[in-house]
Amino acid sequence: MKHLLKKARPTVEVDFMGDKVKIVKLSVTEVREFQKEIDTLKDKTEDADSGLAIQRKIIRLGVVGASELSDEELDSFPLDDLSTLAKVVLEQAGVRGNEGNA
Repeated sequence: MKHLLKKARPTVEVDFMGDKVKIVKLSVTEVREFQKEIDTLKDKTEDADSGLAIQRKIIRLGVVGASELSDEELDSFPLDDLSTLAKVVLEQAGVRGNEGNA
């Protein structure tokens, strides 16, 4: 199984705003990373910006090419499309729930 560590993680193409983007399956480490941030933010007051920050992180980790986008660039996309995309990233990672919703 160790030989699989160097193998590229699987990707899947999904629809986004009338085009296609590639989603890469998140590693356990990446899932734990954003879950830790979610837990930290839960201790604070409910804030729409914290939900957006988590959503941006999920998209940057899971969408090929999204890590290069600034917050402002990501915020220029429609919120419902970003929420759907974050949900798909989480589903591909095997995570269920509302972690990606702002």
